[in-house]
Amino acid sequence: MSAGFLQRDLSDLLTRWRIRAGFSSREAAAYEFGTTKDIIGSYESGKLQYMEPMTVGWLLGKYGAPEYVIAEAEAKAKQIRQGSPNTWRDSGPRWFERLRQLEPLATSIDIFEDTYITGLLQTRAYGRASMEASGLLTHKQIEASLDLRESRRKAVLENTNPAKLRVIQTQYSLDLISGSELYEEQLQRLIEDNERPGVEVYILPTRGFHPSTDGPYTLLGFGGDHQHDVGYHEGPFGAHYEATKKEIDRMRGLFSDTLAVSERLT
Repeated sequence: MSAGFLQRDLSDLLTRWRIRAGFSSREAAAYEFGTTKDIIGSYESGKLQYMEPMTVGWLLGKYGAPEYVIAEAEAKAKQIRQGSPNTWRDSGPRWFERLRQLEPLATSIDIFEDTYITGLLQTRAYGRASMEASGLLTHKQIEASLDLRESRRKAVLENTNPAKLRVIQTQYSLDLISGSELYEEQLQRLIEDNERPGVEVYILPTRGFHPSTDGPYTLLGFGGDHQHDVGYHEGPFGAHYEATKKEIDRMRGLFSDTLAVSERLT
Protein backbone atom coordinates (compact mmCIF):
# COMPACT_ATOMS: atom_id res chain seq x y z
CA MET A 1 0.00 0.00 0.00
CA SER A 2 1.47 3.35 -1.00
CA ALA A 3 1.20 6.77 0.53
CA GLY A 4 -0.76 7.72 -2.57
CA PHE A 5 -3.40 5.15 -1.69
CA LEU A 6 -3.81 6.57 1.81
CA GLN A 7 -4.05 10.10 0.48
CA ARG A 8 -6.72 9.15 -2.06
CA ASP A 9 -8.57 7.19 0.61
CA LEU A 10 -8.65 10.19 2.96
CA SER A 11 -9.64 12.63 0.22
CA ASP A 12 -12.53 10.39 -0.81
CA LEU A 13 -13.60 10.02 2.82
CA LEU A 14 -13.61 13.80 3.37
CA THR A 15 -15.58 14.40 0.18
CA ARG A 16 -18.21 11.80 1.06
CA TRP A 17 -18.70 13.17 4.58
CA ARG A 18 -18.95 16.78 3.31
CA ILE A 19 -21.72 15.79 0.91
CA ARG A 20 -23.48 13.73 3.57
CA ALA A 21 -23.41 16.75 5.89
CA GLY A 22 -25.39 18.68 3.29
CA PHE A 23 -22.61 20.78 1.75
CA SER A 24 -22.88 20.17 -1.98
CA SER A 25 -19.94 22.50 -2.66
CA ARG A 26 -16.62 23.20 -1.00
CA GLU A 27 -17.52 26.88 -0.94
CA ALA A 28 -20.58 26.23 1.21
CA ALA A 29 -18.59 24.20 3.73
CA ALA A 30 -15.80 26.78 3.81
CA TYR A 31 -18.26 29.61 4.49
CA GLU A 32 -19.94 27.66 7.29
CA PHE A 33 -16.68 26.76 9.05
CA GLY A 34 -14.77 29.99 8.50
CA THR A 35 -12.07 28.55 6.29
CA THR A 36 -11.41 28.70 2.53
CA LYS A 37 -12.50 26.48 -0.34
CA ASP A 38 -8.83 26.15 -1.34
CA ILE A 39 -7.95 24.52 1.98
CA ILE A 40 -10.86 22.10 1.77
CA GLY A 41 -10.09 21.48 -1.90
CA SER A 42 -6.45 20.68 -1.19
CA TYR A 43 -7.53 17.94 1.22
CA GLU A 44 -10.20 16.56 -1.12
CA SER A 45 -7.96 16.51 -4.20
CA GLY A 46 -5.80 13.64 -2.95
CA LYS A 47 -2.73 15.50 -4.20
CA LEU A 48 -1.69 17.14 -0.93
CA GLN A 49 1.59 15.50 0.05
CA TYR A 50 1.06 15.79 3.80
CA MET A 51 -2.35 16.03 5.42
CA GLU A 52 -2.43 17.48 8.93
CA PRO A 53 -4.10 14.92 11.24
CA MET A 54 -5.74 17.69 13.29
CA THR A 55 -7.25 19.28 10.17
CA VAL A 56 -8.54 15.94 8.89
CA GLY A 57 -10.13 15.23 12.27
CA TRP A 58 -11.54 18.76 12.55
CA LEU A 59 -13.22 18.58 9.15
CA LEU A 60 -14.70 15.14 9.78
CA GLY A 61 -15.94 16.31 13.17
CA LYS A 62 -17.66 19.29 11.57
CA TYR A 63 -19.27 16.93 9.07
CA GLY A 64 -20.65 14.76 11.87
CA ALA A 65 -18.50 11.65 11.36
CA PRO A 66 -18.46 9.17 14.28
CA GLU A 67 -15.46 9.11 16.60
CA TYR A 68 -14.01 5.84 15.31
CA VAL A 69 -13.98 7.17 11.72
CA ILE A 70 -12.23 10.34 12.89
CA ALA A 71 -9.65 8.39 14.92
CA GLU A 72 -8.80 6.11 11.99
CA ALA A 73 -8.55 9.02 9.56
CA GLU A 74 -6.24 10.96 11.90
CA ALA A 75 -4.07 7.85 12.30
CA LYS A 76 -3.83 7.52 8.52
CA ALA A 77 -2.81 11.16 8.14
CA LYS A 78 -0.17 10.66 10.80
CA GLN A 79 1.03 7.53 8.98
CA ILE A 80 1.52 9.57 5.81
CA ARG A 81 3.51 12.24 7.67
CA GLN A 82 5.74 9.60 9.25
CA GLY A 83 6.55 8.27 5.82
CA SER A 84 5.77 4.62 6.57
CA PRO A 85 2.40 3.87 4.97
CA ASN A 86 3.34 0.22 4.40
CA THR A 87 3.11 -0.42 8.14
CA TRP A 88 -0.61 0.33 8.28
CA ARG A 89 -1.83 -2.68 10.25
CA ASP A 90 -3.54 -1.22 13.33
CA SER A 91 -7.17 -1.63 12.30
CA GLY A 92 -7.16 -5.03 10.67
CA PRO A 93 -7.55 -5.86 6.97
CA ARG A 94 -7.75 -2.93 4.62
CA TRP A 95 -11.06 -4.11 3.13
CA PHE A 96 -12.68 -4.13 6.56
CA GLU A 97 -11.27 -0.76 7.55
CA ARG A 98 -12.74 0.69 4.34
CA LEU A 99 -16.11 -0.90 5.13
CA ARG A 100 -16.19 0.78 8.53
CA GLN A 101 -15.70 4.15 6.87
CA LEU A 102 -18.39 3.59 4.24
CA GLU A 103 -21.14 2.14 6.45
CA PRO A 104 -22.20 5.40 8.17
CA LEU A 105 -22.32 7.18 4.80
CA ALA A 106 -24.64 4.72 3.08
CA THR A 107 -28.30 5.51 2.49
CA SER A 108 -29.12 1.82 2.09
CA ILE A 109 -27.41 -1.38 3.22
CA ASP A 110 -28.39 -4.85 2.02
CA ILE A 111 -26.68 -7.78 3.75
CA PHE A 112 -26.79 -11.52 3.17
CA GLU A 113 -25.21 -13.69 5.90
CA ASP A 114 -25.08 -17.46 5.84
CA THR A 115 -23.21 -18.71 8.91
CA TYR A 116 -22.85 -15.88 11.43
CA ILE A 117 -25.29 -13.25 12.64
CA THR A 118 -24.25 -10.12 10.79
CA GLY A 119 -21.93 -7.92 12.86
CA LEU A 120 -24.23 -4.88 13.06
CA LEU A 121 -26.96 -6.97 14.72
CA GLN A 122 -24.83 -9.11 17.04
CA THR A 123 -25.13 -8.98 20.80
CA ARG A 124 -21.91 -8.49 22.71
CA ALA A 125 -22.14 -12.03 24.12
CA TYR A 126 -22.55 -13.51 20.63
CA GLY A 127 -19.65 -11.48 19.26
CA ARG A 128 -17.40 -12.50 22.16
CA ALA A 129 -18.24 -16.20 21.78
CA SER A 130 -17.56 -16.16 18.02
CA MET A 131 -14.19 -14.45 18.51
CA GLU A 132 -13.14 -16.70 21.37
CA ALA A 133 -13.88 -19.78 19.25
CA SER A 134 -11.05 -18.98 16.83
CA GLY A 135 -8.44 -18.80 19.60
CA LEU A 136 -6.53 -16.18 17.63
CA LEU A 137 -7.32 -13.07 19.66
CA THR A 138 -6.32 -12.02 23.16
CA HIS A 139 -8.92 -10.91 25.69
CA LYS A 140 -7.85 -7.30 25.18
CA GLN A 141 -8.16 -7.59 21.40
CA ILE A 142 -11.61 -9.16 21.70
CA GLU A 143 -12.89 -6.41 23.98
CA ALA A 144 -11.49 -3.72 21.67
CA SER A 145 -13.18 -5.40 18.69
CA LEU A 146 -16.48 -5.56 20.56
CA ASP A 147 -16.24 -1.87 21.46
CA LEU A 148 -15.62 -1.07 17.80
CA ARG A 149 -18.58 -3.20 16.74
CA GLU A 150 -20.85 -1.29 19.11
CA SER A 151 -19.56 1.99 17.67
CA ARG A 152 -20.32 0.77 14.14
CA ARG A 153 -23.80 -0.28 15.20
CA LYS A 154 -24.50 3.10 16.78
CA ALA A 155 -23.18 4.98 13.75
CA VAL A 156 -25.35 2.99 11.32
CA LEU A 157 -28.56 2.42 13.29
CA GLU A 158 -28.71 5.37 15.66
CA ASN A 159 -27.52 8.38 13.69
CA THR A 160 -29.88 11.23 12.80
CA ASN A 161 -30.47 9.90 9.28
CA PRO A 162 -29.98 6.11 9.44
CA ALA A 163 -29.65 4.00 6.32
CA LYS A 164 -32.42 1.69 5.19
CA LEU A 165 -31.14 -1.71 6.32
CA ARG A 166 -32.25 -5.09 4.96
CA VAL A 167 -30.64 -8.23 6.32
CA ILE A 168 -31.16 -11.82 5.17
CA GLN A 169 -29.97 -14.39 7.71
CA THR A 170 -30.05 -18.10 6.92
CA GLN A 171 -31.96 -20.31 9.32
CA TYR A 172 -28.67 -22.14 9.76
CA SER A 173 -27.11 -19.08 11.42
CA LEU A 174 -29.78 -19.36 14.13
CA ASP A 175 -29.73 -23.15 14.33
CA LEU A 176 -26.00 -22.93 14.99
CA ILE A 177 -26.61 -21.37 18.41
CA SER A 178 -29.98 -22.97 19.15
CA GLY A 179 -30.01 -24.45 22.66
CA SER A 180 -27.06 -22.35 23.81
CA GLU A 181 -27.18 -19.49 26.32
CA LEU A 182 -26.58 -17.10 23.42
CA TYR A 183 -29.75 -17.95 21.52
CA GLU A 184 -32.55 -16.15 23.36
CA GLU A 185 -30.70 -12.86 23.78
CA GLN A 186 -29.50 -12.86 20.17
CA LEU A 187 -32.93 -13.74 18.80
CA GLN A 188 -34.47 -10.94 20.88
CA ARG A 189 -31.91 -8.50 19.47
CA LEU A 190 -32.92 -9.47 15.93
CA ILE A 191 -36.61 -9.09 16.76
CA GLU A 192 -36.09 -5.66 18.32
CA ASP A 193 -33.95 -4.46 15.43
CA ASN A 194 -36.56 -5.77 12.98
CA GLU A 195 -39.04 -3.38 14.62
CA ARG A 196 -36.82 -0.34 14.10
CA PRO A 197 -38.01 2.09 11.40
CA GLY A 198 -36.14 1.37 8.19
CA VAL A 199 -34.80 -2.02 9.33
CA GLU A 200 -36.02 -5.32 7.87
CA VAL A 201 -34.69 -8.70 8.98
CA TYR A 202 -35.47 -11.80 6.92
CA ILE A 203 -34.83 -15.50 7.52
CA LEU A 204 -33.91 -17.79 4.64
CA PRO A 205 -34.95 -21.42 5.18
CA THR A 206 -31.87 -23.55 4.55
CA ARG A 207 -33.27 -26.32 2.41
CA GLY A 208 -30.96 -27.05 -0.50
CA PHE A 209 -29.34 -24.51 -2.78
CA HIS A 210 -30.47 -20.89 -3.11
CA PRO A 211 -29.39 -17.84 -5.17
CA SER A 212 -26.81 -16.71 -2.56
CA THR A 213 -25.29 -20.13 -1.89
CA ASP A 214 -21.80 -18.87 -2.77
CA GLY A 215 -21.50 -16.89 0.47
CA PRO A 216 -22.11 -13.62 2.34
CA TYR A 217 -22.06 -10.20 0.74
CA THR A 218 -23.09 -6.62 1.39
CA LEU A 219 -24.38 -3.87 -0.89
CA LEU A 220 -23.90 -0.24 0.15
CA GLY A 221 -26.08 2.31 -1.62
CA PHE A 222 -25.25 6.01 -1.81
CA GLY A 223 -28.16 7.53 -3.71
CA GLY A 224 -30.96 6.88 -6.15
CA ASP A 225 -28.83 6.70 -9.30
CA HIS A 226 -26.66 3.83 -7.90
CA GLN A 227 -23.62 5.32 -9.67
CA HIS A 228 -21.49 5.22 -6.53
CA ASP A 229 -22.83 2.03 -4.96
CA VAL A 230 -20.33 -0.46 -3.61
CA GLY A 231 -20.59 -4.17 -2.99
CA TYR A 232 -18.28 -6.62 -1.33
CA HIS A 233 -18.28 -10.34 -0.89
CA GLU A 234 -16.24 -12.50 1.42
CA GLY A 235 -14.30 -15.68 0.80
CA PRO A 236 -11.69 -17.85 2.52
CA PHE A 237 -8.91 -15.40 1.62
CA GLY A 238 -10.56 -12.14 2.58
CA ALA A 239 -13.05 -9.88 0.85
CA HIS A 240 -13.29 -8.22 -2.53
CA TYR A 241 -14.94 -4.94 -3.45
CA GLU A 242 -17.07 -4.45 -6.54
CA ALA A 243 -17.95 -1.04 -7.94
CA THR A 244 -18.77 -1.62 -11.62
CA LYS A 245 -22.40 -1.33 -12.71
CA LYS A 246 -22.32 -4.87 -14.09
CA GLU A 247 -21.20 -6.42 -10.82
CA ILE A 248 -23.47 -4.26 -8.65
CA ASP A 249 -26.47 -5.19 -10.81
CA ARG A 250 -25.51 -8.86 -10.54
CA MET A 251 -25.28 -8.66 -6.75
CA ARG A 252 -28.58 -6.78 -6.51
CA GLY A 253 -30.19 -9.48 -8.61
CA LEU A 254 -28.86 -12.16 -6.26
CA PHE A 255 -30.16 -10.28 -3.24
CA SER A 256 -33.61 -9.77 -4.79
CA ASP A 257 -33.87 -13.43 -5.79
CA THR A 258 -32.82 -14.52 -2.27
CA LEU A 259 -35.24 -12.08 -0.67
CA ALA A 260 -38.05 -13.61 -2.70
CA VAL A 261 -37.54 -17.01 -1.02
CA SER A 262 -36.98 -15.58 2.48
CA GLU A 263 -39.49 -14.78 5.22
CA ARG A 264 -39.72 -11.60 7.31
CA LEU A 265 -38.75 -12.24 10.91
CA THR A 266 -41.70 -12.06 13.28
